[in-house]
Amino acid sequence: MLKSLLISLAILFCATILESSIFTNISFFIVVPDILLILSIYFSLLNGKLYGEITGFGSGLFLDLITGSPFGLNCLLRTIIGYVFGFFSRTVIISGLIMPVLSVGVGTIFKRLFLMIISFIFPSINLYVYSFISKEFLFEFCANIVFAIIIFKIMGFFKKTLSLYDTRDMINHVQD
Repeated sequence: MLKSLLISLAILFCATILESSIFTNISFFIVVPDILLILSIYFSLLNGKLYGEITGFGSGLFLDLITGSPFGLNCLLRTIIGYVFGFFSRTVIISGLIMPVLSVGVGTIFKRLFLMIISFIFPSINLYVYSFISKEFLFEFCANIVFAIIIFKIMGFFKKTLSLYDTRDMINHVQD
């Protein structure tokens, strides 16, 4: 488990650098796609609740350290998302097209809802929160879905290294 977890955290750290330094400088992106959210959802669907919590917290910590967001906000948000999606780890097959799109779409909506609730509770915190009926949210939603398909396919090549379970056990468990 430790080897898989360290590899996952290294991937999340590299994705944090990629997202915060390269994607923010591309003028095509209205809003930067949330690669860390996609990876956290992938890891939690692959390995379960505890793994999802740890990788979600790690991605939130990396993001909080690099960006100027209030410290702990992304840690809490991504830990909750990792835990919730970890519930479905033994029942969802993540190798198709529908589940990456559906899970990342729900995760993006949940992230936006959480940030809106936080901005209502703590109005003194200056969060750039846009509504669901905005071009920014629509672009982020669509970009996350497109990137989810790509990232889930790429991470599928490393499934044996990243998974805590044998892939044959997953297939047998789903067929039972």
